[in-house]
Amino acid sequence: MATVTTLLVFDELLKSIRPYGTLSLLSALMCEVIKDLMSNHTEEETWSWVARDILLDTWSTLLMPLDGSISHAVIPSEGISAASHLFALIVESELRAASASAFSDESDADYLQASIAAMDERLSSYALIARAAINVTVPLLTRLFSEKFASLQQGRGFSDPTQTLEELYSLLLITGHVLADEGQGETPLVPDAIQSQFMDVVETDKHPVVILCGSIIKFAEQSLNPEMRASFFSPRLMEAIIWFLARWSATYLMPPGEIKENASSDNLKAKHHKKVLLNFCEEDNQGKVVLDLIIHISMTTLISYPGERNLQALTCHELLHGLVRRKNVCVHLVELNSWFELANAFANERTLFSLNAAHQRSLAQTLVLSASGMKTPEASSQYVRNLTNHMTTNLVQLSNQSDLKCVAEQPDIILLVSCLSERLRGAASATEPRTQMAIYEMGYSVLNPLLMLMEVYKHESTVVYLLLRFVVDWVDGQIIYLEARETAIVVGFCMRLLQLYSSHNIGKISLSISSSLRSEADTERYKDLRAVLQLLASLCSKDLVDFSSEPIEAHGTNICQVVYMGLHIVTPLISVDLLKYPKLCLDYFSLLSHMLEVYPEMITQLNGEAFVHIIKTIEFGLSQDAEIVDLCLRAIKGLASFHYKQKSAGEVGLGHHASGYKDHTGNFQEGILSKFLRSLLHFLLFQDYSTDLVGSAADALLPLILCEQSLYQKLGSELIESQSDTVFRLRLTNALQSLTSSNSLSSTLDRPNYQKFRKNLHNFLTEVRGFLRKI
Repeated sequence: MATVTTLLVFDELLKSIRPYGTLSLLSALMCEVIKDLMSNHTEEETWSWVARDILLDTWSTLLMPLDGSISHAVIPSEGISAASHLFALIVESELRAASASAFSDESDADYLQASIAAMDERLSSYALIARAAINVTVPLLTRLFSEKFASLQQGRGFSDPTQTLEELYSLLLITGHVLADEGQGETPLVPDAIQSQFMDVVETDKHPVVILCGSIIKFAEQSLNPEMRASFFSPRLMEAIIWFLARWSATYLMPPGEIKENASSDNLKAKHHKKVLLNFCEEDNQGKVVLDLIIHISMTTLISYPGERNLQALTCHELLHGLVRRKNVCVHLVELNSWFELANAFANERTLFSLNAAHQRSLAQTLVLSASGMKTPEASSQYVRNLTNHMTTNLVQLSNQSDLKCVAEQPDIILLVSCLSERLRGAASATEPRTQMAIYEMGYSVLNPLLMLMEVYKHESTVVYLLLRFVVDWVDGQIIYLEARETAIVVGFCMRLLQLYSSHNIGKISLSISSSLRSEADTERYKDLRAVLQLLASLCSKDLVDFSSEPIEAHGTNICQVVYMGLHIVTPLISVDLLKYPKLCLDYFSLLSHMLEVYPEMITQLNGEAFVHIIKTIEFGLSQDAEIVDLCLRAIKGLASFHYKQKSAGEVGLGHHASGYKDHTGNFQEGILSKFLRSLLHFLLFQDYSTDLVGSAADALLPLILCEQSLYQKLGSELIESQSDTVFRLRLTNALQSLTSSNSLSSTLDRPNYQKFRKNLHNFLTEVRGFLRKI
């Protein structure tokens, strides 16, 4: 009912037979469900669990229309009262469950101890109900938070705070959802429900939302006190605090100027109200103070909670990274002493080496991205150099050790190499135009050490992968900016790296092992091969986008030759069995289709074994999902078009690869274009596929027909002769002729011919497949 009505219509449904609206009934029903959950919270999958989820979905449907907005002017006062009463009971239920779970070791408490992400959907529904009565629910949350915080302080040293801490954890998550939306990649706005209420508040420090936010920020500040931190701020509670600060800061901390300006279209009162709310933490008010506080709290979580991966992940990936995504925040961030203390600790102290390697990568990326807030490009570059010098210096010194091969296998050395590689990768992935040169210098200084480490760790697949991933991200961020001389250096290094990779047979997996691995998780064993393919793809981008002042050929560099040589090295390592793993398969065919479309002439330079291997992989790809099939069709089009144009110009084209031959047993083998024409026609006529592939199929089929006209006529005749119905045979003959009649098997493959052929192919397939299905 909720999905096919508006909120007002839904509420009116009951009023013709009852003195109250449907919203009141909905609230009463859910209150009874919540009460049952409170009294039977230890049971699993009771009726009340199911009922709660259904009722929450109903509330969400009513309160969140398709356009994502909510008009509080149309919610009747009775509905607002019902929502406020329901939310109060929900909070009571959540706090009681949190308190009860504090000392529970039973498995049924797992639901209550769920991670923040796992509870997100349910809490989002709670937030919609709270926002429907925001003028009541915000003061409620403020009162509850103040009471719990006061309870902690009063019982300090006398009572066990565990239950209260669990309640505060729950309150932080609920409040974070009520006050702010996730954003989903964009700068989130203050929810409409909050903007439309408290219109009579004219002073910032009297605004109920500001009071609530201020109380939570003051509570979070207590974590900086070592004594308070040891007494109350467990890793679990700190997770909730960091999560809240990350979500809250994206909306309220130093909001961009354009957000405030958008209020100019509102009435004067609404504009003033929005200004009162956003003034709390704008740039010229408390914004810098709160930003500084957030950085200090972040440093505390990274240093004082070693081994707490979830907490450190929230700090690095959500909170800190969220701050540097906003240029207006970065401008103030790089002026704070606390930020430079964090950067200095990262660059020059051993403390942060205890972080998980992936978190070190994220932190390196975040610190480098903040350089966008520097006043000049020169300052940005110097900041990046200061930040990355320790990485490059340590790596160079390590590679120059005379006993490197003896100590390389020691766990602490492997950890050091892994951490430095991840830090370098994080910095490389943050490349921007103003920091590009500094990051190029960073990578250039470790090129030879990387090769030495690849040699030493050739049997350590994890380390090999980390080294390759840095090279991939560095090349990907740098290649389009490099001048011809620098490009020649990078390309030469990549070639040496690939040759080293090949010479030690790194990535070579026996078929007996690979054929036994079938799950997506097992593909991670081959991620180094994926990294090599991505490296080749990054080099290709130089021919598509190039900001250098002179052509790269000026220094004797030819990107396509390098990439084809790379393919020559890598393809023997990629068996058809390995292509059964989706990630590797997609990377391989993306690169292959690009090369055969843009540089098909280079295929003739591959040796026979490599050429045959590539053709076999294309044949395999034609039986995969639509995305892979599309890439294979593009590759076939590139091959066939190249051959036809070359033959038309009197050249050899694909040479003996395109013509039939007798194998060592004396059996005749078709040329590759004949095979592709036969298999493509069979695919189009007799197999199921997405209609989205018809265009790509037409692009591949036309040059194949032009190259193999006699075979096309033969296959058409065989198809006609296989049918017994005379009328059908006639209609099939006409359909086959119409497929190429408007093209007249043109001597050029221009765009109009392709468009006509696409249309004819679609009509042909519709008609012929219809005939074949009937019989």
